[in-house]
Amino acid sequence: MKNCILLSHIITEDTPAYGNKDRITIKANSSISNGDTANTSSWFFSNNHIGTHMDSAYHFCENGAKTFEIPLDDFIFNQVSFIDIPATEAKLIGINDVINAGTIHPETELLLIRTGFEQYRHEEKYWSNNPGLAPELADHFRNNFPALRCVGFDFISLTSYQYRPEGRLSHKAFLCPENGKKSILVIEDMSLKKVTGKLNTVIVAPLFVQDGNGGAVTVFATPS
Repeated sequence: MKNCILLSHIITEDTPAYGNKDRITIKANSSISNGDTANTSSWFFSNNHIGTHMDSAYHFCENGAKTFEIPLDDFIFNQVSFIDIPATEAKLIGINDVINAGTIHPETELLLIRTGFEQYRHEEKYWSNNPGLAPELADHFRNNFPALRCVGFDFISLTSYQYRPEGRLSHKAFLCPENGKKSILVIEDMSLKKVTGKLNTVIVAPLFVQDGNGGAVTVFATPS
């Protein structure tokens, strides 16, 4: 893989959190500049769902798959579709928005949705007035794109802070489907501003922790 582009935000202490409730703290434990042998540090996440991160099925369904239970091959996507749905404030992105955004390859494995909301990442509105995905989109994706395994986007959460009841339904619709339907993973708070054309391959590298309800991911891609 050459000329890779990073689709994750760097983890910093000013990383925004949904609802502005959580924080990341980075502290030096030892420092070469202070005479220590090596540079080491402690990283404290008050919630694992902060920064560019993935929601696994176990996040919203007790019997859902945990991150480390997902086959490793499922974190590599060779058929990627990318659509633009501009948003500057809270809204529920629905089926018509997706249809009107352009063509999605019928064998898409990963769908990336760019709204441009990333530009507000260091403003209050990024977490308080963000767009989200409507619950009915989950079955629309399953019915029309049977190979789809994951959806990612450039806003802070699948749940719009202004539409929290609908957001809970959306999480369950994507992650915890009934009647034997498959779960669709979710990647929140991505950085998509560098994407200028088709992406050939996208790799998602999650942390494998025993709780496994989701967490930080590094996402990188090769452009065509």
